[in-house]
Amino acid sequence: MVGNRFLDARGYTLMESLLVLSLVSIILSVTILNLTATSDKKLGEQFSEQLSNDLLFAQQYALSTKNSVHIIFTPKDNYYRIRAGNFQIQELIYREYHRDIRIEPRTMGERITYNGNGSINKSGAIGIYVDGMENYQYVFTLGKGRFYVEKR
Repeated sequence: MVGNRFLDARGYTLMESLLVLSLVSIILSVTILNLTATSDKKLGEQFSEQLSNDLLFAQQYALSTKNSVHIIFTPKDNYYRIRAGNFQIQELIYREYHRDIRIEPRTMGERITYNGNGSINKSGAIGIYVDGMENYQYVFTLGKGRFYVEKR
């Protein structure tokens, strides 16, 4: 009987199909839940790396031009900018960051200044929070304008 292929018992039943679909949906939901935690971690890492590069750029620019460079944080509006000069101000970088990232100026204040010789005008620390948890602390030391990052 060639015409009765649809009544053949070799196909999948509705229960088997539903079982496979439910297993696939469970596996996908677990994977998606893990990806959100990973994306928050990557968000903090990328921002920290970008901020570190911008701070090093500001110091190098101050050294090469022999002019002061200011990093101005505006935490309530989620951006910072880097400006060169005292009288003729030249904006070098304007960088917005994600709304889940919060910068706490702490002892550094909202303005960091690199002098023309690459040194920093005062020592202190700033904190970086991602989703309300402190992830990074930038510590600036007096002298040659160096800083280091503490990951928490």
